[in-house]
Amino acid sequence: MLALVVSVVFMAGFGLVVRASQRRGLHMLGVGLCNYLAAALFYGLWILRDGLWTCDWRTAAIGAIGGAFYGGGFFLILAPMRWRGVGIVSAILGLSVLLPVLFSFILWREVLAPVQVAGVALALCALPLLGFDEGARGGKLTPGMAAVMLGLFLVNGGCMTVQKWFHTTGLDGERPVFFWYLFTVAAAILLVAWLTRSRELERTDLGYGVLLGACNVLANLALLAALDRLPGVVVFPVMQAGVMIFSVLFGQVAWRERPGRLGLAGIGLAAGAVALINL
Repeated sequence: MLALVVSVVFMAGFGLVVRASQRRGLHMLGVGLCNYLAAALFYGLWILRDGLWTCDWRTAAIGAIGGAFYGGGFFLILAPMRWRGVGIVSAILGLSVLLPVLFSFILWREVLAPVQVAGVALALCALPLLGFDEGARGGKLTPGMAAVMLGLFLVNGGCMTVQKWFHTTGLDGERPVFFWYLFTVAAAILLVAWLTRSRELERTDLGYGVLLGACNVLANLALLAALDRLPGVVVFPVMQAGVMIFSVLFGQVAWRERPGRLGLAGIGLAAGAVALINL
């Protein structure tokens, strides 16, 4: 159970560090770049320690595709964080579990139980509530904002789907290599953006970026440890609902980012949807 609590804290910590970086006015491209470089360095050292010099081509290919999703996801998370606050965004990210579930049904012929179908229905109800809520900072939903938030939902769902895809290959022994490819490609995407658009990096950006990378790494490791001790039907609903609740409470207490009535209703439905979908 301790590993599950740790995974919730660090999964939520990723969004909270991103929001804290924004509130401090940091150079977000530099923060994102240092984040992925730190995570890639960790897994690179793991590979060197264990002598995992070669891998199946699928590990490299799926990891690289995952890196493209992760890199794109970092760009897409920034604006919704400013518009709606960390609570609303964490709920959208949690609901994106809907995509790997649907792909599991379509591509891998996994059967949806009636309780999961109910979760999908709740998720479809929660999404418009989260979108139309004026959020912690206020402001009406515009078509451009809706498109970005939908993109974040789809890309984060793609991140989860890629991990599910890798799991179906039966190559879990190459997981450190998979994550190295993933974070290296994500870092390369952020590096190109940083070189072409910013080239600004201060010591504070580096510190927050490394902290963000630590959240990435520790959340993944804690999740794997939790799955070693508890069934997935316990781990995933508790983790994702816990991330939503932790993020909402932290944002409200630390930054006075209180979602509106629609947002709170959407977060409640999202928590229930996530729990049902993962059963």
